[in-house]
Amino acid sequence: MMSREGYRSVGAILGLGLGIALMTLLGQSGVLPGAIFGAGGALAGGILGEKTHGLRNRK
Repeated sequence: MMSREGYRSVGAILGLGLGIALMTLLGQSGVLPGAIFGAGGALAGGILGEKTHGLRNRK
């Protein structure tokens, strides 16, 4: 069983990848858009990972 931090880390990594993929799909490139989309994706992924942990481990 993974801990809350594990779910958060996996979610953040997946969110980072999805944020960068979304950036390229929207035709953006460069360091600043990469930082914005990457940080936003990592933040959203971490939050969703933590929420998923809470839903899966509810008793």
